[in-house]
Amino acid sequence: MPQDQEIEELDPFGTGKLPSGRHGLPRDVVVRSQRERMVEAMIGVVAEKGYTDATVADIISTAGVSRATFYEQFADKEDCFIAAYGAVMERMLTFVAEGFARAGTEDWVVQIRGGIGALLTYLAENPIAARVGIVEGFGAGARARDRYQQAVSSFFPFLDSARNLADDPDRIPTQVARVIVGGVSSMMFNEASNGRAAALPELLPEMMYLAVTPYFGHERGIVAMNETKVPG
Repeated sequence: MPQDQEIEELDPFGTGKLPSGRHGLPRDVVVRSQRERMVEAMIGVVAEKGYTDATVADIISTAGVSRATFYEQFADKEDCFIAAYGAVMERMLTFVAEGFARAGTEDWVVQIRGGIGALLTYLAENPIAARVGIVEGFGAGARARDRYQQAVSSFFPFLDSARNLADDPDRIPTQVARVIVGGVSSMMFNEASNGRAAALPELLPEMMYLAVTPYFGHERGIVAMNETKVPG
């Protein structure tokens, strides 16, 4: 029987917690389950209380593990947060990639609209992810900021794939994708930090102007903005 199916049968209600006592699962499966629960607990606790006020006691209580189990896998609270932050950023990147590909066309403007739109919709429907991924990472120390920079660089290829479609690619600064992501991130931060994650999709038209204009000029940026409908 596959290990995932074993876990499902032992945890039919999807709590993420394995039963106490002997359950016959390999050690690595138990460790993975515990780690996933602690990561998800960290995400939930930080979204509710903020990184500064979150404690290891909060995390282990929510995850249903012992303090010893926590320190077997994480050096401290920051270490656990880095894992949780990475998980959130990976989910965000997945939605961008899926939205970009789902467009079903080679038109880059349509593709990037699909990618950004999918991300904004995901964050609007998952305010916990918005809080952790967009807001709390900035106040969680240097390691979290480094992890943010690594994650941000993963978004650059989606934007810079427009470079070779431009009339004069050499005129476009090499850092333009970074600048666009910085602007988009700032807009998302302003909404998410003020508890308005649900309103993030409303920013899509303006974000399309930011994304399109550096590659194709002001006029095409205006057209892309005006053609963009707010995701329903």
